[in-house]
Amino acid sequence: MPKWYRAEAVLRPVSEVMPNRLAAMEQPLNVSSLVEQILPTSRAEELMSTVESFQFSLAMVKNHHLERGLLGTKHWRPWNQHPDPSWEIFRTLQKRFSCDYSISTGNLTLYYQDRDRMLAQSILGFYIDDLRAKLREEQVRTTTATAKSLRDEAGSTPDTLLQQQLFQLIADQLQQQKLAMVDANFAFKVIDAPKASDKPYSPSVLMVSGLGFVITLFISCLIILTREPWTYGEGERELALASGRETRGDPAR
Repeated sequence: MPKWYRAEAVLRPVSEVMPNRLAAMEQPLNVSSLVEQILPTSRAEELMSTVESFQFSLAMVKNHHLERGLLGTKHWRPWNQHPDPSWEIFRTLQKRFSCDYSISTGNLTLYYQDRDRMLAQSILGFYIDDLRAKLREEQVRTTTATAKSLRDEAGSTPDTLLQQQLFQLIADQLQQQKLAMVDANFAFKVIDAPKASDKPYSPSVLMVSGLGFVITLFISCLIILTREPWTYGEGERELALASGRETRGDPAR
């Protein structure tokens, strides 16, 4: 049986922190901030949904040129003339990649399996790097749009005091944008970098040994059950013939 190695990494999601001035202004209407405090797992669930999504998976494969290794010979099978490579790759990643969130520790654990131990470790690193880049891009895009909206609002209002408050909010958004661009841990912290054990994750020696014992026992019982009626029938036939000779007084006796 082929050996599979599993790489794993541990992340700590970082909750999005809204600037104090913006939080103070939106506190009566900001329901999402209250939900974030009540449900700390929402950030982790968002990361899990992103990293397992179809678009993210295909973009990661395309960025690091992993198509040939994931498709293998499936794309050239004669009985599968018109496969969709995108869905073939996504299904393969679904089988090999998984993630789990622990409520007790607050950590997010990522797993990836491959027959090559170092390749499994490298691909899991690609997952983490591309996830960080995607979250950074979204953060920069969001803060840029928010700053532009606040700048337009500040230019159209005649209230001087409100303009000053809006300019402060713009400064906060720009600060948050710069922080996302330079800080690698703005969305999550890598508690344990990707690593793959030198021992195969599968197949399990104990499981394969137990399965072999069960199969051997089943085959042995099946052979015994199928041969026993045949042996018993031959003995009955010989006994019946012997009894017939004694009853008729067979001269051959």
